[in-house]
Amino acid sequence: MKKMKFKTRMQWGWFKAALLGTCLGLLIAPTVGSSLGITKEDPVISFFTGISFGPKTKVMINGNVVALAKSEEAGEAAFKAARLAYNAEGVKILDVNVSFEEVDKEKDAKAIKGMRVLKNEALSDEILASFDKYATQNKELAYTMRIDDYTVTVDSMENLVAVLEQTQGQYDTEDRFQVNLEATQSQNVTMYEIGVTEKGAAEDSKAEENGSSESQEVPTDENNNSESSETSSEEDGSGTPDEENAENGGVTMLPPTRVGLTGENADEQSISSEEQQPENAGDTDSQAGEVKEEAPEESTPEVNPAVAAQAVNDGIKFVGFSEKIQVTQTYVDKNLIKDKETTYNELTAKNDELSIYVVEPGDCLSVIAEKNNMTVDQIKELNPGIESDDNLYYDDRLNITVPTAAVQILVQKQETYEEKYNEDTVYEDDADMYIGESEVVQEGSQGTHIVTDLVTYKNDIESSREQLQENIEVAAVAQIVRRGTKSKPTYMYPVTNWNVTSNYGYRWGRLHAGTDVGIPVGTTVRASRAGKVITAGWVGGYGNCVMIDHGDGVWTVYGHLSEFSTSVGSYVNQGDQIALSGNTGRSTGPHLHFEIRVNGSSVDPTPYLQGTAN
Repeated sequence: MKKMKFKTRMQWGWFKAALLGTCLGLLIAPTVGSSLGITKEDPVISFFTGISFGPKTKVMINGNVVALAKSEEAGEAAFKAARLAYNAEGVKILDVNVSFEEVDKEKDAKAIKGMRVLKNEALSDEILASFDKYATQNKELAYTMRIDDYTVTVDSMENLVAVLEQTQGQYDTEDRFQVNLEATQSQNVTMYEIGVTEKGAAEDSKAEENGSSESQEVPTDENNNSESSETSSEEDGSGTPDEENAENGGVTMLPPTRVGLTGENADEQSISSEEQQPENAGDTDSQAGEVKEEAPEESTPEVNPAVAAQAVNDGIKFVGFSEKIQVTQTYVDKNLIKDKETTYNELTAKNDELSIYVVEPGDCLSVIAEKNNMTVDQIKELNPGIESDDNLYYDDRLNITVPTAAVQILVQKQETYEEKYNEDTVYEDDADMYIGESEVVQEGSQGTHIVTDLVTYKNDIESSREQLQENIEVAAVAQIVRRGTKSKPTYMYPVTNWNVTSNYGYRWGRLHAGTDVGIPVGTTVRASRAGKVITAGWVGGYGNCVMIDHGDGVWTVYGHLSEFSTSVGSYVNQGDQIALSGNTGRSTGPHLHFEIRVNGSSVDPTPYLQGTAN
């Protein structure tokens, strides 16, 4: 019995050891395999490692579950790795919606049936495999055009270019320019940029290359060339080309051709026209005379020959697009693709967009409204602070609306015109004149010049102008103005407490020539302005009086003083003490009588003291 128990224990021990070794082997197998360079996942190991007892995350593309991940973070990392692998051989357009959600065992049982949690490369490979399946699901290959914030998708590149050519062709009336596709610098993106080139430029360069190569291949046998040229001219009976050109003023004349007429029909038409001429010949003068009497010829304005000569190269120089236009090849939902007509209507439809208008001299609300095809009420609505023309000031910025299409056609024109112009006024500074004073030294006069500009338009609205050439016919004469630079003199109150008891003006039938200020005797009196003392003594009714000459025809007078602090001939600065107030002379009480005299006549001191005198 004991022997059997020992055997059983030994078997059980071996079983546990084998089970433990198996588990350990399964756990360390991935690490060992990786270190040995074995990257293929073992099915058994994958089965055990795929067992997850926690929450699971669905990796969904376009709403379809494509894999299970341990967490959302693991799913996002695997998607990034799959996206990089998808672009390993070049960037591809991938339009898919990726989302991550936690698995609901009951609701998602059918969707995740047979799936297990994948990790690392296995998860990335599973997501990568789903890209080709779902990237183009319910989508078609199309071309998306982007202009700033506007995008539109067209079914083919031919229709897209046709729409742009139709839009550009409205301004390219001579059909000189063509719309081109230009590949971008990136080699991995199916993307183009729209460009515009002149049609003849490329052809001319090719023709020059072909012409130069042909000229090199022409045989140079002098005898053969001379004989053949002489023979051909003799057979034609037309003489040499040089002789014909000489007879026609150096221009080769070709016989007139009649389009659509050949052989006998051409001869009949020629004969019939000749037969009809005599019948009408006699009536020509009479008919012409009647026409002249009924509708006299309009006189055409004379064109300045100098303007015409300078305008030889005028005209359209470029017709293209003002914005950068990019085209990308992509797969999009069928409902997003638009036909050619719808695309054209969208591109050219003008919608009101906010813009800024700068107020110019002479502007008023009605003028601004007319300039911008708006009403006065619309301008007021966009600018709440503007109620009337009184609220407008030069250089103000106003909100306006401008009808703008998604694509703006850029047209550059060379324009030549004759106009009158003025030279800028020349100012000469004069230190003997006060600031604000001016004098015209030389009157100006207008001149005339011929100007050639390169003007840029955006949908018929001028956006910029660059002067290319200017020829002056009559030179303008600048006006010369002398302006003062000397600061106007300032006058300070001669006493601190300016308590006026009598203002300047008439009273009791006589002029009170100054301003009286009531102050106690002995108050300091200061010079209102710098100058030379010309009086410091008794002056009749003024009593003790000081007079200061300021050198520009202006005097200041201080009367009824008690003491002097200066003397005749002294120069005093503004604010210097010149006396003490008193009650001398014809005075009814202690006060200061203050006057300002201009060229010998008294004026009201108040504006001078307040700095408002002209």
